[in-house]
Amino acid sequence: MTSMYFGLLMFFCMVPVLFFVFISMYPRKWENKNRIFGVNNRPEFNNEKSHEFINIVTATHRKEALIILILLVLIAVALLVIPDFTTKMIGWSVYIYVAFFAILVPYALGNSEMKKYKKYLGVISEKVMYADLKNVGKIHSLNVPMLIIADILGLFVVAFAVLIDINILPINLGIFQGTFICTALVASITVTNIIAAPIAFIVDNSRNDVISENSDINANYNRARKKVFTDFIVAMSWVDDFMAAFTILMFIFLHSEIVMIYILSFYLLLLLFSVFIFTLRKIALDKRYLTVESKLIEEDDDSWILGMFYFNPDDKRFSVEKRIGMGWTVNMAHPMGKLISVFAIITIVASLASMIWIGMMASTPIDIHENDEYIICHHLWDEYKINKSEIVSAEYSDLSNIHAVRIAGTGMENVAKGDFKVDGIGKCKFFLNPQAGNYIKIVTSDQIYYISDNTEDETSAFFKNLSE
Repeated sequence: MTSMYFGLLMFFCMVPVLFFVFISMYPRKWENKNRIFGVNNRPEFNNEKSHEFINIVTATHRKEALIILILLVLIAVALLVIPDFTTKMIGWSVYIYVAFFAILVPYALGNSEMKKYKKYLGVISEKVMYADLKNVGKIHSLNVPMLIIADILGLFVVAFAVLIDINILPINLGIFQGTFICTALVASITVTNIIAAPIAFIVDNSRNDVISENSDINANYNRARKKVFTDFIVAMSWVDDFMAAFTILMFIFLHSEIVMIYILSFYLLLLLFSVFIFTLRKIALDKRYLTVESKLIEEDDDSWILGMFYFNPDDKRFSVEKRIGMGWTVNMAHPMGKLISVFAIITIVASLASMIWIGMMASTPIDIHENDEYIICHHLWDEYKINKSEIVSAEYSDLSNIHAVRIAGTGMENVAKGDFKVDGIGKCKFFLNPQAGNYIKIVTSDQIYYISDNTEDETSAFFKNLSE
């Protein structure tokens, strides 16, 4: 059931996002757009010959992107039918990277063609940047009090969850009590507030864009531009606070692991709705100013690698507005931008490595065996060595008789190992295959173990030998 919910959640989140990316990056009509594949739309592109060439370029790469989109949707449908939760989770994790990379390939190719065509026309990028001296440093739109209050409230919600987990507040979380799973989930939601706050301040203090020779138009545009984004950050901070409080209530009234699926589903729906509202406001803003008031073109196309990544050593700004999508991106030539770029690469590599690691754990069967002194629980290596001389009791039973929550360790459909909290008993060591259906409970002088072999028959045979 969990596998099905997870698959549906990922499908209904990813597929609409991919359609949105396709529509925003590959429009049918390029004439009224400010940029074509990340290259500024120029008057030189409006003559008959250029118009015909760009029509061919945009149509070709839009068709390529559409084919990729259809294939990605078919792959997403295929992922839905994978029964094993761990395999499905790894599949969706890889899918996210592959999908966003694949859908961007035609865009990158189009950007390369448009830059070459600019050079063919003799349009030279001199990296011209405009400044409106009248409005330098004067335009701000961030609602600072609302942002700070939201961040403080988020910290209070986290503190409330901690007090429940350590039993200072007499609120029952059932089997989750004392596992700090509630605290961890609440903190993972509210930590985005801490990350978003400095981003909001950076955007609010970013250099004002110059779109017109009229300073009043520039002021109005930058005020609206910053307000759209900072309002989104503030709104999401309050959404995070609401979700954190809602998470605690869900843990109080629903003592089940499925609670985390419900919370994640609801949170993603709120996030998608917020992004949708933000996008509508951004589109309305661009339509109002960039297609009507904009008269000046900053010649910085060559500073945008593939039309997506900004690298300009002459620009001292840390962040700039994205040319595709929404929000801001870092200047990769800025010292801080270099650090963030390296961190992003490390994060991607680490996440891919973790998926490989999870795949190894899922595909390697667990094994229990014994020698004269120890019962040895082996997976990728020897996890536990239980001294036979310290065993107080051992009993064989069915897994349906226990209810446990993972505190620290691995919890997969075919591997459960580490520290778990068992209802009515407390913290125990697990090393078993939940699909085996049975377990051996071993009580030693200082620990309780729940172990099994890879199958029910192997577990039963091991217990029989142990009893003899």
